[in-house]
Amino acid sequence: MNRDTTYPSSPDGVRSVVAGKLMARKRPHLILVYDTRVKTLFRRPKTDHTFWASLAAALRADGGALRRHLETLRTKAGIGEDIGVLRVLGVIAWMHQGEQAATTAGR
Repeated sequence: MNRDTTYPSSPDGVRSVVAGKLMARKRPHLILVYDTRVKTLFRRPKTDHTFWASLAAALRADGGALRRHLETLRTKAGIGEDIGVLRVLGVIAWMHQGEQAATTAGR
C-alpha cells in the first residue's frame, strides 16, 4: 500500500479514526475511541469540531453526574478502576449501536 495515494490528505496516510484509536490505546483515560458508532449514538454532525468540548462539558455537568454514573456502571460490571470512564462510555456506545443495528436488520 502506497501511503501517498491511500489517503493523500492525511499525514503519513493515517486517517482520524485510526489516529484516535491509537491515542485511545495509549491514553485510555484521556481519549475515547471516536468512530461512527459513537458519532451515531450522540447524533454528531458529519464534520464535528466540538465533540471533545461537548463531552468534557457533559462529564462536568451537574457536579459530574454522568462521570459518577459511568463509575457506578463500571463497578456493577465488576471492572477495575484501571478501566477509565471514557472506555466504559465507549463500550456502552458500541453495545447500544450494535443492538440498534441488529434490530434494524431484523425488521
